[in-house]
Amino acid sequence: MMVWFARRNDLRLRAHQLFLATISLYALQSILITLRWGYAIDWAARPVAFVAPVLPVLLYLAYSALNAPLTLRRLWPLVAAALCWVGLLVWPDLADVLILLCFLSFGGLLVVQSANGADHVALTPLGAADKVVLAMKLSGTVLILSGLADVSILFDFITNEGRNTGLIVSLLQAGFIMIIGFLAAFGQISENEHQEVTPIPDDSGMTEEDAGIVTRLEALFAIEGLHRDEDLNLRRLSRRLSLPDRRVSNAINRYKGQSVSQFVNEFRIKEACEQLKESNATVLAISLAVGFASKSNFNREFLRVTGVSPTQWRAANARKGVT
Repeated sequence: MMVWFARRNDLRLRAHQLFLATISLYALQSILITLRWGYAIDWAARPVAFVAPVLPVLLYLAYSALNAPLTLRRLWPLVAAALCWVGLLVWPDLADVLILLCFLSFGGLLVVQSANGADHVALTPLGAADKVVLAMKLSGTVLILSGLADVSILFDFITNEGRNTGLIVSLLQAGFIMIIGFLAAFGQISENEHQEVTPIPDDSGMTEEDAGIVTRLEALFAIEGLHRDEDLNLRRLSRRLSLPDRRVSNAINRYKGQSVSQFVNEFRIKEACEQLKESNATVLAISLAVGFASKSNFNREFLRVTGVSPTQWRAANARKGVT
């Protein structure tokens, strides 16, 4: 996964660097845990303890980088890892509690933030935003379960002399591998999106203002063809309107009853229908021309919007001479 992710993504981008660092560190931890629990090599236990608190911190920062650049102020999670390390060196008995809190806290933050949907991954291409949000939610859940697994291991040592620890660790490792796969597949952002937008309360604005925002977006699509960019994301839309991300997404949600992705894709499908009716271009060529990154995604969204496949729609609506 580490090699695949490195080959697939632009590693000049901070979020990609952090996701790759998380995958790499997890690979190292897996080796150390295997040595400790699979081969009873006791010296591997201490490095595992130092690596453990860094994983939730890196994962949290990686997802944070999908929303905005990581300024010095936004690197505060590193303090949590540093406190765990100090605990390991100065007060080992307290270190386990600190690491547990680290996993539970950052796992909880990811789960809560995933509830904001695309608003919290504003630099992610709209077509991938829902998958990234799902990966964020699963990542947070697994971090929480990892913390609870540590409690289970402690309880197992107290009651059964650690007889079930190997099974608990194996299940935990399997869960993390699944999450690493999710973030490797979906942890990506658009290039050159590095400007902050100041958020405002969710309930700001009025219905008339929502309509105005939607109208301005539709004008940008119709006049400039902004929707045709397959890397289009919420941040780029909000920057063009000089509005916060949340303000734009809330306007679309309230006025259109759609997510930002559905709104943009509906406009893309509308243009695709025109091309299917008027031209002989292939479905694949049309799907790419209107902004979809893949034909499968285009087919799925076309079916959602029109109720039929692109081929069926063309057969029923194409002008004479268009096949």
